[in-house]
Amino acid sequence: ENTGLQSLPHPEEQNYGATAAHVRQGPFVSVSRNGPAKRDYLIAAVLCYANLINFMDWFIVPGILLDIQKYFKLSDGDTGLLQTVFILCYMLAAPVFGYLSDRYNRKIILGTGIFFWSGVTLGSSFISELYYWIFFLSRGLVGIGTASYSTIAPTIIADMFEEGKRTTMLSVFYIFIPVGSGLGYVLAAGMADVTGDWHWAFRITPCMGGLALVLLILLVPHRTQRRTAAHRALSISGTIRVAAEKPGVHRTGKTTWCQDIMSLAKKCNFICNS
Repeated sequence: ENTGLQSLPHPEEQNYGATAAHVRQGPFVSVSRNGPAKRDYLIAAVLCYANLINFMDWFIVPGILLDIQKYFKLSDGDTGLLQTVFILCYMLAAPVFGYLSDRYNRKIILGTGIFFWSGVTLGSSFISELYYWIFFLSRGLVGIGTASYSTIAPTIIADMFEEGKRTTMLSVFYIFIPVGSGLGYVLAAGMADVTGDWHWAFRITPCMGGLALVLLILLVPHRTQRRTAAHRALSISGTIRVAAEKPGVHRTGKTTWCQDIMSLAKKCNFICNS
């Protein structure tokens, strides 16, 4: 009787996230895995650094909100819309990037997102007071760019580490949300005080984003994969295991966007945290 593992698809053919997979009844295989390499920790550090910049850029506006209001001569209601536009665009774009990351190269999407939001942030520092609507538009575009990063980067970390280390590394990654938020506020207010011009607050994070983009290109692989053949069929949640060849594992095609949304809607923790 053949008790070997069922052949599995090449990593490029796999989905991430809400991947449809059917595992028939059969004895589970216990496969030992090597610990994460030093390169994996280096990649995680790069992603944490980019996450720091991501949320620094998010909270630049609150740090210099009154300066922006005076410059564009905005009412209190219009000034409040700056963050509202950002959040709405972020909220609408996040599921789209989650869908795209299941089906296309995640490194390319990440790099494009970092380049996009850094470029838009830098460009917004040169907007004249006569074109306040362009500034509103730029914040919405930055929200779209940051959504591309926040939805994809955690899945790369989840794929690089097994269950024991995964929670720790994701916790470290998410620590940079409040840290970046606070630093962004302090940076914006500090640059406005030092230079006497609030526009300079929007010229620091794009430079940091450029460094993050270079590190992403040099260090982050195009594909992250499981360390053993037996674990290549695992979803990022780590709940699906590989069965032995008797009777084997069968993986279906890619899921639709509606199926992904329904899968997310069933996760109470995700809904409550969101």
